[in-house]
Amino acid sequence: MKNIKKLILGVGVLLFMMTSCSGDEMKYESSVVRDYELQLNGNPWNINVGISTRPIFIYKDNGDYFGNYSSLYRFALEKGSYKFIASDIPTEMVPLPVNLNDFIVPQSVNADQKVNLSAAMPYQSPFDEKLTMNILTRTGTLRLKSKDIVADPGYSVIKTTVFVKRTGYKVSDETFVKGDMTVSRSKKTTTGGINYLDDFIVFQTDEAANNVTIRIEFMTADLVVVKTKEFEGSFPILGNGVTSIDFNLNDADTPIIKDYVVTINGEVQTK
Repeated sequence: MKNIKKLILGVGVLLFMMTSCSGDEMKYESSVVRDYELQLNGNPWNINVGISTRPIFIYKDNGDYFGNYSSLYRFALEKGSYKFIASDIPTEMVPLPVNLNDFIVPQSVNADQKVNLSAAMPYQSPFDEKLTMNILTRTGTLRLKSKDIVADPGYSVIKTTVFVKRTGYKVSDETFVKGDMTVSRSKKTTTGGINYLDDFIVFQTDEAANNVTIRIEFMTADLVVVKTKEFEGSFPILGNGVTSIDFNLNDADTPIIKDYVVTINGEVQTK
């Protein structure tokens, strides 16, 4: 009799566990995020199998951080409203979990960091339509190249300062934080300016009022300023684009650099 009671009890526990698991499984299946895709600047994108990068970030409807997920596997969410963002460089873009409404990516002070983020896409779980997250590059490259063939031995350091009108990118509504800011870099030269080349990554400008301006200081090895030059005019920066300026560093008696050629994404611009 005792064995029969144990058997009945065991079967009951087993049935309860099976029912519980079945219920959990149904709950899980009903909220699995099944159909989504990632794009990078409009082109299909996904990480390679085996890579541990998790490009998807999920926030609750009130903006609170919820979690970070891989795009290689399906995952489940409880029923409710969420917002998704994605990045191909998640570690650089989301170093700390913060409320989405407070999430601002600053302009890199070294002008050496791209900003690649999708819009904050609303998601209602369960969701029947495909969710597309298009990761967009919100920055562009300003490339400065000297055309000089005659060296100037009067300086050995070139300090370039770029003046920008956008100091950050607000993720929740895809807007930029306006403000005056400078990014600068100093490069040693042993060729008197010949073959000078430098890239600055800054936020896209979108309109002329946000265009960047440029100043160059020529210094000795002890960082004493020998002379200063500025570029005439201002320059647009396109998202995921390259604005290249070819000019002479060593033209004599030219505190304002007027003779230059601007190429944007391979197309020469007219002044």
